[in-house]
Parts: sequence; C-alpha cells; structure tokens
Amino acid sequence: MEDDPRLVAWRAAGRAAAELVEDGMRVGLGTGRAAAAGIAALGERVRAGLRCTGVPTSRASAALARREGIAIGRMRGPLDLAFDGADAVDPSGLVVKGAGGAMVRERIVADAAARFLVLVDGPKVVASLDEWGVLPLAVVPFAADAVAASLADLSPVRRPVRSDDGMALIDLSVPAGADWRRVARRARGTAGVLDHGLFVVPLGNVIVGSPDGTASPAG
Repeated sequence: MEDDPRLVAWRAAGRAAAELVEDGMRVGLGTGRAAAAGIAALGERVRAGLRCTGVPTSRASAALARREGIAIGRMRGPLDLAFDGADAVDPSGLVVKGAGGAMVRERIVADAAARFLVLVDGPKVVASLDEWGVLPLAVVPFAADAVAASLADLSPVRRPVRSDDGMALIDLSVPAGADWRRVARRARGTAGVLDHGLFVVPLGNVIVGSPDGTASPAG
C-alpha cells in the first residue's frame, strides 16, 4: 500500500541518509527495504545533478542503484559514507543484521566507511535483542554441518539459499538473557564461520524514520 506507515518511515530514513551525501562521495549501499529507500532517495539527488559513486552490498542493491542512475564502483579503498538497514537495534547500539544474507559485504562496507548509518523504523528499535532472538551466520559451505554441530545448543537452522558470495547461511537462536557479544565471539571463533550479524553502532548514527514522514537519530 502506498500509504503503509512502515514504507513512509523507511522513505523518511532513506531521505535523511541521502541528504548527507555530498558531491563526489563514495557511498556504501546496503541491502533490504530501508536501504532500498535510501538508494531511491539518492537516485533522486543524482538525477538532480549530484555526482557520487555507490558501492553495493548485494546484487539486488546493485541492480536498484543502476535503475536509479547511480554510478557503481568497486570495493577499493575507503568510503565517505554508507547506509544500511537492520533487523533490530537495542538501546546500547547493538545491531543485528543479516536477515537478507548480506552481512559479510555489509561488514566490509561498514568498516570502510568514515560514517556508517543504520536506517530503521520504530518497530526495529527494541528494548532488548531478545525480542529479535536470531543471530545469522555466514559459513563456508564445506563446514556448515560441522558448524551446526558445534553450535547445536543454539538450535542452528540452515537456510535453503546461499549468500551472493556463495556462503551458507545459518541462523542461531540466542536464548533470552544471553550475552549477545559473547555468543557472537563464540560463533566467530568456530572454524568455518566467516562472519556473524552482530554490529555495534553509535546511536547517533541510527536514523529512525516515522510514519509522519520525519526522521531523527535514535540517540
């Protein structure tokens, strides 16, 4: 629906991110619905004369950027800005990403950016990550069964599809009250795990879109 409040909120967050792009910037382009709204808003600015280069985190984001007229660049050197969506954000700035399976490229882009923005709407801002409860992993396919066995106490579920980079995707169920950072470290230390979906982001870089069409930092 055109007036769906979540769509309105994502567009508001996307516009806020796109407005921060300056002429000549190299910009990381995230994956998912909020990031797509940011790409669309950036496309409007490009068609109005802004010059920038986008570095997408997925094939879907690359295709959307091309449709919007945004020049595509490769992941070489630093980025001036990057924006992406999230599955959940808690009050301490812990962010879960990876429902779309692009968390490895998203990590690379986020780490390369001078400023990394997370775009969400109100329902994604949670009191505790326990409300989300899932930590995604990107795993070398050869090791997927071994990783699942090593992390069996976290009820791993392997997705039927792979990431754009051919990695197996495994979702862990994080028990309520668990230390998410500790779970993430344990997972990352398991042979065959390439990355996980837990990020740490300053709340001032989390942009929350609202159904009234406005957007503001989470902190």
